[in-house]
Amino acid sequence: MISVIIPVFNTGKALNKCINSVVSQTYKDIEVILVNDHSTDDITNSLIHEWVIKEPRIRLIDKAVNEGVDMARYSALQEVSGDYITFVDSDDWIEKDAFETLLNISLETGADVVIGKMRKVFYHGLYSKETPYEKDWMNRLILHDELMSKYFLSYFGVNKLPIQLWSVLFRTSLVKTSNIIPSGLKFGEDLLMSMKVFPHINSLYAVNKVVYNYNVGSPNYSDKYFDNWLESARLLYEKKMDTIIEMHYDKAIYYQKMELINYLKFYVYICCTRRSNQRNNNIETLKKEIQNPVYKSLNSLLNSRYNDPKAVDFIINGNAEAFYSYIEKDLGNICKNPRLFFLNIISGTRRLLNKIMPHGNL
Repeated sequence: MISVIIPVFNTGKALNKCINSVVSQTYKDIEVILVNDHSTDDITNSLIHEWVIKEPRIRLIDKAVNEGVDMARYSALQEVSGDYITFVDSDDWIEKDAFETLLNISLETGADVVIGKMRKVFYHGLYSKETPYEKDWMNRLILHDELMSKYFLSYFGVNKLPIQLWSVLFRTSLVKTSNIIPSGLKFGEDLLMSMKVFPHINSLYAVNKVVYNYNVGSPNYSDKYFDNWLESARLLYEKKMDTIIEMHYDKAIYYQKMELINYLKFYVYICCTRRSNQRNNNIETLKKEIQNPVYKSLNSLLNSRYNDPKAVDFIINGNAEAFYSYIEKDLGNICKNPRLFFLNIISGTRRLLNKIMPHGNL
């Protein structure tokens, strides 16, 4: 049996497409654990109620308070009874034979984890793109030692292997032995969950077939979300650095520090496009953040191959206004180039940030 975990919060009509794609799978032996994270949207609650009544394979965890997607997934993990686990976001959908494809590979190869390809769907289907895969690890069984020596670096800013929770089938026993606990983060919580599992994987297989449709949608920022951006980015950085130290994975340190600078750059990009009339407040918020001692540790980037030492210098010296102006100028150059501007808008969507921003360079 496959346990399908779907956290839900105010997804609206998109939830219908998501659930329908799951219960209509060619592989039928599934349980669907819906976690309603105290949705306040009437359409979402109505659809959940309708599906629970008409589909006996659906079990509902109905939370009395909103605790975030991290706790929602954790709550569901305590209730799974299947041999395998997979995660689906409530506004995404999967291909009709997704489970059959992934499960057959696991049964044939003995892989603990099977990854399928993901298709990103932008602007309500106006544009879609398959995630690019490197050929060196496609369609072959990768064992533990190679995973750790070559591909664990993917969690620290180097895109070597897909590390998302979506389009992935996990053996339940693997997840259970990984001692996953909620991180409390506002974003990147999925990455940390996957990172906790990764060192326990005995074997992994990636199949060259699209199984998951990731609904990027259109730009939808919330002020509350970005009010917490800097603190959340720093906490994610600190948790990942803790893992590096714990596992003596020193080769990831450089990439992790570089990633933290990129988080700061992105924050200013958003301030310039969303809160340009609050420039002084934006700079003051940034100034308070970079007073944290963690940013002083970035000085090692000045004597490295990192290609933007000026940005690093501004940060470690606490010069928030100079850093802000520097990124403002860069954004102006992007806006002058229509193609770069379009790509910048696409890569700035909230849900895209949640899933891939921690692994990319701006």
